[in-house]
Amino acid sequence: MKLRDVPRGLLQRAARVSVAWEGREIDRRALRAVPSWGVSLLLHALAVLILAILIRIGGAVQEDRAFTAELPPPGELGDFTSLVEADRSGDPFTDLDDPNPPSLSFGPADPDVKFASQPRIPELAAFAADPGGPAAAVGAASSLLAPIALNGLAANVQAPFSGRSGLDRAELVRREGGTVQSEKAVEAGLEWIVRHQAGDGSWILNVHEICQSCPPGGTTVSQTGATGLALLPLLGAGYIHTAKSRHQSAVRRGLEWLAANQGADGDLHVGGTGISHMYSHAIAAMALCEAYGLSRDPKLREPAIRAVRFIVDSQDSAGGGWRYQPGQAGDTSVFGWNLFALRSANLAGLSVSKRAIRGCSDYLNSTAVDRKRVLYSYQPGRPASPVMTAEALVGRQILGWPREHPSLVKGVGQVFKDLQRSEDRNVYYWYYATQLLHNMKDQAWERWNPHVREALIGTQVRDDGCPDGSWDPALPSRDRWGATAGRLFQTSLSILTLEVYYRYLPLYRTADEEGMDVDPGAAGR
Repeated sequence: MKLRDVPRGLLQRAARVSVAWEGREIDRRALRAVPSWGVSLLLHALAVLILAILIRIGGAVQEDRAFTAELPPPGELGDFTSLVEADRSGDPFTDLDDPNPPSLSFGPADPDVKFASQPRIPELAAFAADPGGPAAAVGAASSLLAPIALNGLAANVQAPFSGRSGLDRAELVRREGGTVQSEKAVEAGLEWIVRHQAGDGSWILNVHEICQSCPPGGTTVSQTGATGLALLPLLGAGYIHTAKSRHQSAVRRGLEWLAANQGADGDLHVGGTGISHMYSHAIAAMALCEAYGLSRDPKLREPAIRAVRFIVDSQDSAGGGWRYQPGQAGDTSVFGWNLFALRSANLAGLSVSKRAIRGCSDYLNSTAVDRKRVLYSYQPGRPASPVMTAEALVGRQILGWPREHPSLVKGVGQVFKDLQRSEDRNVYYWYYATQLLHNMKDQAWERWNPHVREALIGTQVRDDGCPDGSWDPALPSRDRWGATAGRLFQTSLSILTLEVYYRYLPLYRTADEEGMDVDPGAAGR
């Protein structure tokens, strides 16, 4: 029965009864006039109201108890630090060249290891071109399924890349936690990157050599790594060389430089020191694979396949990892970039050998510092590091660990606790931790996302000079590796972190146990 169906006289009598219960004189005749079911209705309504109030209070208390540590206010959030100072462990461009190999893998290989689930679509899904490019075909059913005319050709893209442009990008920004301001920061950062492209189409880490208006910085020399770092955020925002846009030429020239400088064995490393070799190759290989996955340009297919084959051939045959030089026993920092490159190849539709993927699982097992494989180290036998734990757990996610895996849940909790109490600025940690928490989509992500987003927006350089749109590695505080890696590295990883909402479709969008198929007869075997 609804309230409006109760007779008016009955409501008036019930009101008098209620007033009497508060200490006033009871009208006994009115009380006797109220039917028994009316009294029952009032008592049940009162009980439901009290229960609702108790639940609400209890929920608020529970929420307050869930997180005892508070993050700094937006804009004041620092970056992050390792639990230990382990010989610059986790530095993506370290100056330390340690030839001592780590111990070999001690954990058994996980059975039938394969990549974690991404949406499987039988046919290629069409890519929604950048708003500056051609319009969609008339009568298109949706931006995910309808072909887009690009100079008379149909530009198709694998489903996991389909959220990077057009209406799909806008929808994912809204749904996943981005803002108009975060997207403006992305576009301003990309403008800065494009302004600092060298005449031959490449980029270098110390942009001062190209632009004297930007302060010098970045002692590492890696032309290949810098070019890959510049291309990845451009591709992450959906800018491809086959679709008309304001950055089309920059992307095309960068990809042409990579392809032109690739060795016959697939190696992309050019213009860098030995310790940057496998870092640089992996980052550039990611760019080639993602450009191919976005554009389906047949000219990129063979360079991408050769780059993947070089990664597989360079994997440590005993431990399953990668380090500075091909075949060297691995470290988790270099390992992460190479695993990500294999993942990008897989998402682009290129085959990756099952043996290489199993080797990746072996390596992660060897760097786990506890029996439950919750925390991870820079190299086997070293102490746990939050930075390396974040990177390793993202690797676990893309290798197939489901969201509810107990070790993953515990590891994510440890990373989040460290993020709350850390004081160092470390965009490398920020980049991996944001991906890790975004994939989980739990309460930690809801807390972390607005802080990392607003901190990046608030620290972006905004002035009338050439550095406008970049991130300064020394201001407002010094980044842990900024002096070594430089402004381009700082800016690229900051943009990639802000692109987390749409760069890949949600990792756990489909059933967690459904992994991507891996061809044992892959070209990279």
